[in-house]
Amino acid sequence: MSDKNDRPNAVRIDSFGFEIDQPRRGFSMLGLFLIVFGLLLAAGSLFQAAQLGANALFLALGLVLLLVWLRDHSETALVLGLIVTALAMSDLLTGIGVLKGDGWGTTFLGIGALLLAFIRARTGRSWAWAVILGGLLLLWGGSEVVATYSSVSLGRLVGPLLLVLIGLWLITRRRDFTG
Repeated sequence: MSDKNDRPNAVRIDSFGFEIDQPRRGFSMLGLFLIVFGLLLAAGSLFQAAQLGANALFLALGLVLLLVWLRDHSETALVLGLIVTALAMSDLLTGIGVLKGDGWGTTFLGIGALLLAFIRARTGRSWAWAVILGGLLLLWGGSEVVATYSSVSLGRLVGPLLLVLIGLWLITRRRDFTG
């Protein structure tokens, strides 16, 4: 016979939510974003072009995404942060006159992809695709930057040449067929 005190363990659900009874660690990412965004907007108001303010906004957004990656180790935040930061950085530096010419956005995207490959390699994840993508973007953007600063125009040849090289690699790579 079972005794009244021998009840099976049961779970009672009073509410549904995602609350944790632990103290919050770190700092508010929204607060950090507002501080960085406010400072960049204040700095952007000193410049004549309104485009710089938008570039500053996206640069702040990209940096916040990278900080989210540092805090949470989110792959999505890392990839989006690298892309947004690369494009905003190239536009901002071009807008204030530090850089001139075409190809900087593609070059910065290539550097971001190579940085992603380095981070993925250090964490033991696949990284070869990021090296290939980063190298291609860096080569393509770098050729446009070189064309800006020299009399040689490689920009129109690099894109098609890269497509040919990718096609050759796809045709000649070794495949293991299982069926």
